[in-house]
Amino acid sequence: VRVRLAPSPTGYLHIGTARAALFNWLFAKHHGGAFILRLEDTDEERSKCEFATDIYDGLHRLGLHWDEGPDVGGPYAPYVQSERLPIYQQWLSKLIETGWVYQCFLTEAEIEAKRALAHAENVPFVFRLSQEEALINANRLREGSHEFVYRFKVPDDHPPIVVHDAIRSDVTFDVATLGDFVVMKRSGMPTFNFANVVDDITMKITHVIRGEDHLPNTPRQLLMYEAFGETPPVFAHASMILAPDRSKLSKRHGATALSEYLNMGYLPEAVGNFLALLGWSPPDGVEVAGLQHFASLFSLDRIAQSPAVFDIDKLNWLNGQAIRAMALPELRRRAEPFLSTFDTSHWSEAKLELLLDVVREPLTRLNELPASVDYFFQQDLTVAPDLQSDVLAPDEGQKVLAHFIEAFLPEAPFAAASTHEALADARTQMIEALKTFTQSLKPLKPKAVMWPIRAALTGRVHGAELAATLVLLGSECVMTRSRRALAVQSVSP
Repeated sequence: VRVRLAPSPTGYLHIGTARAALFNWLFAKHHGGAFILRLEDTDEERSKCEFATDIYDGLHRLGLHWDEGPDVGGPYAPYVQSERLPIYQQWLSKLIETGWVYQCFLTEAEIEAKRALAHAENVPFVFRLSQEEALINANRLREGSHEFVYRFKVPDDHPPIVVHDAIRSDVTFDVATLGDFVVMKRSGMPTFNFANVVDDITMKITHVIRGEDHLPNTPRQLLMYEAFGETPPVFAHASMILAPDRSKLSKRHGATALSEYLNMGYLPEAVGNFLALLGWSPPDGVEVAGLQHFASLFSLDRIAQSPAVFDIDKLNWLNGQAIRAMALPELRRRAEPFLSTFDTSHWSEAKLELLLDVVREPLTRLNELPASVDYFFQQDLTVAPDLQSDVLAPDEGQKVLAHFIEAFLPEAPFAAASTHEALADARTQMIEALKTFTQSLKPLKPKAVMWPIRAALTGRVHGAELAATLVLLGSECVMTRSRRALAVQSVSP
C-alpha cells in the first residue's frame, strides 16, 4: 500500500485536507504501507512558502509523519510539482506520440466567447473544436504561433467511464460531458489532472483517498491512465464535511484552518480523534482513543457515503476529555503559551501543575485558562459590586470572614515548600481543616460559609477547589485579601 496527500500550498491547512491526510495515514499504518506527502504548487500566483510551512507544521502536530516527502526525500523525489517539470515533459511526449493530445491555439478571449455562447443557450460548456476553429487552429500551427496549450482529445465514441470507488461503489460518467481538457498550460506548467496522474504513476501510488469534490476529476484521470497504458490506483472518495446547517463548511461558520483550532487551545490529540470520527466509525464503538488504536481498525468500507457534520460540541467534549486525561507535566508544557500573560516566574513546576489540576475539570479549550486562573496572579483583586453587596457585606458574611481570619488562618496547613509532596500534603490537610471550620459555624449552610471566603479570595463564588486555592495563594495573600474583604461596605451594583 502506498498512499499520498497532495495539498496545494495556496492556503492554510484546511480541516478537510487534514481529515484526508488522517484517513490516508490510518490506511497506510493499518496495512504497513507508506504515507507520502507531495506539494502540488503549479498554481504559480497563489502558492506561497508560508502555506507549505503551515501544512508541514499542522500535519506534524497531529502526529501524521510521512515516509516520503519534500523535506525527507524518498525514492521518487522530487516531491514538489514545480521541481518535476522535466518529468511532465517526458510523459507529455508519450501522449503527443500516440496522438492523445493536440496543440490548441485558441486564445483566452475566443474560449471565453464559446463559454458565453453556451451560457446564453443554457447548455453546459463542453470544449470541442468546431470545423471552423479546427481550420484556425491548423493555420496557427503552420504559422508557428507560440501561444498554445496542449489539450487531451477525448474520443467521441468512447464508452461511459465507470469509476470503481471503494466507498461509493460504481459511479458512471458520460464521456460526452467531458470535452477536450488542458493538460499543459501556456506557461509550460502542467494542469492539476495531468500532473496528478503522472505523479501517482511514477510514485507507484496504490490507493487515492480524497474528498468527493475530486470525484468529477476522476473520469479525466482514468482516460489518461488508459492513454498511458497504466493501471489506475483504487479510488476512494470520502463525503464532504458540512457545517451544522448542512451547508459547505466555510469561514462564516467559524475557523476552517487547522492552525486556528490548535491556536485556540484544542489539543492535537483531540483534533485527530475528532477528525477520525468525521465520516468513519470504529468497529469496536470506542470513540475516545489514540490514532494508533484507530489505525489498527481502519478500513475504507467503514467510511460513510453520507456527509459528515462538523459538530463543535463533539470537538469540545473530546478536547475536555483529553485535557483531563493528560499527565500534568505535559499539560503544564502545553499550557505555557496560554499563561504567558501572567508572571509565573516565582511559581515552581509542582505549583503550576497543582493549579492546572484544580482548574482543568470544566475546560474545553486551553485558551479558557486565563479567565480561570487570573485571580491567582492579580495584585489587587477586584470583587464585583453585586458580590460585595450580596455576599461580603451582610452580617453573616462578615461573621464568617472574621472567624476565618481569627480561628482558621493561624492554624491553616499552608505548604512550607513547593514540592509535589508538600503541596499534596497541605491540600489534604486543608480539606480536613475546612470541613472542621464549616462544622464550627453551624447552623450556617456550607454555601453560606464558603461563598464569602471564595468571594474574598477569588472575586467569584465558583472556581477551583477551595482547599487547593488556599494552598496556591499562600498564607500572606490569603490573609491580605481576607482582611480587605472584612468590613467591606454594601455598594450599589
